Amino acid sequence: MIFNSTPARVSLSAFCLLLLVSPLFAAPGVQIKPAPAWVIPVTASGKPASAKDVAGGYYLAFSDYQVNLDEQSVYTHYTRQIISESGIQNGSDITVAFDPTYEKLDFHQVTVWRDGKGTSQLQPAEIKIMPLETDRQRFIYNGHYTASLILKDIRKGDRIEVAYSRKGWNPVFQGKYSDFLHFDTFDYTQHQHVAIIADQKRALIFKEFNKPLTRKLTAGNGKNVYEWELMNVKPVAYDDFAPEWYSKSPFVQVTEFRSWKEVVDWGLGFYGETKLSGPLKSKVAGWRKEGESNSEFIGKVVRFVQDEIRYLGVETGENTHRPHSPGQVFQQRYGDCKDKAFLLCAMLRDQGIECDPVLVNTYKRAHLSEFLPSPTDFNHVVVRIEEFSGVPGRSNTKIFRFVDPTIALQGGSLSTISFPPYGQGLLLRKGQIQPISIPLQGTGNISITEDIYLPKRGDTLMSGHIQVKTVYFESLADEIRSMFQQTVMSKTEDAYLNYYREIYKNAELELADTLTYYDQRDANNFSLLENYALKNAWQYDSVSGRAYFGLQGKVLHDQLRILPKKSRKDPVSLQYPYHNTYKIRVHMPEYSNIKKESWRIERAAYTVAFSSDFVPKEGVWELSYEYNVLQDHVAPENVAEFREDMSRLTKNLGLELLAPDSGSSSGRSLNWVTLLLALCTAAGCAVLLRKLYYFSPLKGQASEPALPFGSWILLTGVQMVLHPIVAFFNLALSGGMIYFSTVGWNAMSAQSGLVSSLYKVSLVFEIVVSTVIFCFSILLAILYFKKRDSFPQLFSYFLIGNLVFAIVGLIEAQTIYAEVAGFNGDIIYQQFIIALISAAIWLPYYYQSKQVAQTFVNTYPPTEPEEYMYEETPEAAENDPGAVQRDEA
Repeated sequence: MIFNSTPARVSLSAFCLLLLVSPLFAAPGVQIKPAPAWVIPVTASGKPASAKDVAGGYYLAFSDYQVNLDEQSVYTHYTRQIISESGIQNGSDITVAFDPTYEKLDFHQVTVWRDGKGTSQLQPAEIKIMPLETDRQRFIYNGHYTASLILKDIRKGDRIEVAYSRKGWNPVFQGKYSDFLHFDTFDYTQHQHVAIIADQKRALIFKEFNKPLTRKLTAGNGKNVYEWELMNVKPVAYDDFAPEWYSKSPFVQVTEFRSWKEVVDWGLGFYGETKLSGPLKSKVAGWRKEGESNSEFIGKVVRFVQDEIRYLGVETGENTHRPHSPGQVFQQRYGDCKDKAFLLCAMLRDQGIECDPVLVNTYKRAHLSEFLPSPTDFNHVVVRIEEFSGVPGRSNTKIFRFVDPTIALQGGSLSTISFPPYGQGLLLRKGQIQPISIPLQGTGNISITEDIYLPKRGDTLMSGHIQVKTVYFESLADEIRSMFQQTVMSKTEDAYLNYYREIYKNAELELADTLTYYDQRDANNFSLLENYALKNAWQYDSVSGRAYFGLQGKVLHDQLRILPKKSRKDPVSLQYPYHNTYKIRVHMPEYSNIKKESWRIERAAYTVAFSSDFVPKEGVWELSYEYNVLQDHVAPENVAEFREDMSRLTKNLGLELLAPDSGSSSGRSLNWVTLLLALCTAAGCAVLLRKLYYFSPLKGQASEPALPFGSWILLTGVQMVLHPIVAFFNLALSGGMIYFSTVGWNAMSAQSGLVSSLYKVSLVFEIVVSTVIFCFSILLAILYFKKRDSFPQLFSYFLIGNLVFAIVGLIEAQTIYAEVAGFNGDIIYQQFIIALISAAIWLPYYYQSKQVAQTFVNTYPPTEPEEYMYEETPEAAENDPGAVQRDEA
């Protein structure tokens, strides 16, 4: 809801989407009358503006604003000085807005002065009365009108003098006056005068902000006259990205409300207890009969008001602040923030659930208590709901949930529903004497992972791929859910594609699959999956003669405040709260030497973290970012620090993957020495394994036929199938990026001679052992499926060898590989634990199991089986699950 104002001027203005009404009356009339007798005469003075102080081709030579509280009237008088041709265009129209439901507009003067001679252009027939609905796009219809005059024959050097009065205040404020008097201007003002005229019995309270000029008080005839007079007033300049609540312009707040309790009592008159009836009563009672818990019932009512009562404001007269009845809002199925808040409270109160409206300000937010008590402090209405914790031992503990009834399509339950960070609000509850603090609730976060699969350099046939996974949580899920429901999917898909085309403008990007989203409303998260085909990803740098791929973390960059390098006096607004965890994973076709880096910055208003690492076994360069906003602004004294932090983060959001120089010793070419070593090792293994294949511990011994595979032995079979595959992957694919490239061989060349030598020795050792493991696992698989008698013994040696290899890996992890970028020691520890557990399980089993001894019995060369007969009782057969069941037929 947004409250509008005139001199009583309590304007709960525009954020909560309210007012809608098509006026039901004829266009109002405007009269031409002399100025009111109570107006204080003022003689214009001051210094004319210089050319550098003028914008738009004109300035105000005089500005007079006078308020008479007893007459409920406001007098406005100003003079425009036209100094250029652009001023003729921009300053020749007169427009006055007013609300005809309680205001009367009287024009007193419209005079054009030229060469000391004045010509009146105030003609009744020239005044055009038109509806003013500038907020229609936000579903706000306020019934305001404008009275406009299009002046004729305006020339450079003319002075346009205008005077008018608006009489009548909105009765919703019950005759009490509240307003903000601002002593700044959009245009240079040569002389500014402001006055309030009030009966001496009226107790006005004033509060000054940003050191305005001292007011002058004149008493006489039972009246007090409060005056402010300023000369040569220039616009106050603000730095970019100043917070909405921040002001350094001088202004004065004035109010007749002596305490917050008076404001609460004023508001309670609109949101009192209301008994439901008719369809609305039946609706609520029907929900209650479904037997749901209080939390479930409240959640159902909240979603109904948010989603099924559309936002639409009908605000004329008292309905700028007085809500319509819950029954009317339910019947018409629309309302503004105050209507929806009242309806929500009425439905919950009907079932004995405590809840109250809360007045908030979407701009002042947590700074609300800095102002005097007044309805002018607010522009929105939300609801606070009470419920009991339900925690054993503390079941009577109250928990307060805040709900904004104007936010549609929210997800989550009552305990997880998100709420904007309004900071403070005035609870409309009997006995409330001051604003309350509103805690953060469901602030939300976003997780983004970009996987970029690069094609090989120079390969024009194969295309790369970009996959983007984004998950929005809580409040951010609410926002993206609403956006997707209000946009055309095909246009959204094009927009997302064009976004990444702009990032990688030197490459070719096309959709590889449709944009897919998953909305888990109950859990309140919203997931997006994007897939793009990437061609010509690599660019060529003619200076270095090397290819490169440029990375741009634009998704995060767009959320940052990037400040120019200049002095600044104002605070910097931040999107608050906001938490983004962002990863870019570059899958590279070949190994590349990546710089390892990690840092974290923690400030009062935000935290920033970055890490760069390379995962050799996956061939992935992983960039991780975190940006968490903890306050809504950065204080002026911390701006330089903030600018430096954002600059550091920005530099790491735009990185280049530089292809190795193929002509250098550290290039990306194949390492023939290590490849030859692996091939020679494989050849040696072939000779050795041939002999092991002939190895037969039971050679020449007769044995019963082998039992079928069963029990735990089948698990070994799974291992035998997977071992050669995993071993080959580790050797040729994952480890091969290091083992068989010159980049991997020279990765530690920058280290000391000892470390570099140990690193190369460890590579040789790993290549040899990995090749032996691969070859040996193939032999074991063959022996297993042939049920050879040598399998248990050789498998045991294999387990012991794996454990020894894992122990050596632990030593390398502590001494050598910790220096390699992208090395993850946790993987080595995991491999050691797996090898240890595997040996601990299988070694005892294969040495003690009778089933193993009766399964792996085939010798080399095969022994001819002896024919024999046997009989076996049914009981014995049942007790031996591995026994062969003969077909007596």
